[in-house]
Amino acid sequence: MKAVAEEMRLGPLGRQQRLARLADDIQRNKDARFELETWGLCFGSQISLTGRVVPSEKILMQEHTSQPVSAADWSKDMRTCKILSAQSLNKWFIVCSNRAEHMIEGFLSCLRRVGSSMGFNVGYQKIIKVQENTAAFLRAIQQHVDLDVQLVMCILPSNQKNYYDSIKKYLSSDCPVPSQCILTRTLNKQGVRTSVATKIAMQMSCKLGGELWAVEIPLKSLMVVGIDICRDTLNKQVVVVGFVASVNSRITRWFSRCILQRTATDIADCLKVLMTGALKEWYKHNHGLPARIIVYRDGVGDGQLKAVVEYEVPQLLSSVSESGSKTSSRLSVIVVRKKCMLRLFTESNRTVQNAPCGTVVDSEATRPEWYDFYLITQAACRGTVSPTHYNVVYDDNGLKPDHMQRLTFKLCHLYYNWQGLISIPAPCQYAHRLTYLVAQSIHKEPNLELANHLFYL
Repeated sequence: MKAVAEEMRLGPLGRQQRLARLADDIQRNKDARFELETWGLCFGSQISLTGRVVPSEKILMQEHTSQPVSAADWSKDMRTCKILSAQSLNKWFIVCSNRAEHMIEGFLSCLRRVGSSMGFNVGYQKIIKVQENTAAFLRAIQQHVDLDVQLVMCILPSNQKNYYDSIKKYLSSDCPVPSQCILTRTLNKQGVRTSVATKIAMQMSCKLGGELWAVEIPLKSLMVVGIDICRDTLNKQVVVVGFVASVNSRITRWFSRCILQRTATDIADCLKVLMTGALKEWYKHNHGLPARIIVYRDGVGDGQLKAVVEYEVPQLLSSVSESGSKTSSRLSVIVVRKKCMLRLFTESNRTVQNAPCGTVVDSEATRPEWYDFYLITQAACRGTVSPTHYNVVYDDNGLKPDHMQRLTFKLCHLYYNWQGLISIPAPCQYAHRLTYLVAQSIHKEPNLELANHLFYL
């Protein structure tokens, strides 16, 4: 009835105009299709690909093994199960404004309760009240920090950048002590206080050298490395190179270092120094060198692949060959790209939905001249899931493609700032967090005394 009424209102002349516009739209669509076809493109076609889904992983904690559901979320287990290892927090202090004192006790009580259930013992602390300005916070920290302090917590009155930047710069470079910054308004969230306290307890434990969870890693004597590069926000001529490497066979402890270099390109020229330091740290923990090293290099475009192969890979090989071992470690370098145009779907009962978590595609959509694959490690309730593209640009390990893909999937479970799967391997995400902190807030190299702690979470 509505359509008929509309036609009646339009009249003969209106109907003719509408039909003319419709004919023009059809012709434009035909012209667009013809233009695409001249470029070798086909509009509106579907391509069927062959993929597979790797098995789900078990999350290993101290006295419990969790089998995540399809969404790959084990946050509930973190509240009731003990983490792998934790160092007790005995000597620490809190700096807060005078107005925030009344809301701290309830939060600290919750923090001790969730910490105890995780196996992370939080001792009693000293509370220092200051005025609401950056100089007062920094002055209080300088007066009370000593060699025995394990951690400094700052309850910030607002999210003004100068508060966070000045505190992190001093405690990361000038006086190396792990720090935890929390906004006052975060403590006011009564309904989610337990969740907030759990997240903060996990971060604090990591910053003291704790290990939260693990997955089964069949390869023995394996070091995984994450490298990321970004520009410093104060000086665009300076590039921040973040380097994070595992130092134990369970891949639960990390060595993190950052170097600032002046260059016009986003290609690192300090990787030999960074890799040599990581190998020395591995030797301290394992009394030998790793048999295999797999490097995940983030932040590389297609136009930079040649530079990575010709300039960065030789630096890594040089540090491995000069390590002093009779048998040098075998090296693989994988370029990671998060921003992909490709979208993968599964068809079931004439409906299309996102491909499941753990989907791997290594043919048809990949390039025949590359050793590459796509991997989906996340689930989405809305929108489409973006796969991550991995390109193995150098490989001396000789692992089967399936083993390389499953190892990459395992590493996406090991990011301790999120109780679930992430889109890239954990060492890449750690390197990204490190470079972001330095480029945004510190603007100088962090003190090496913090290299064995995830102080940037």
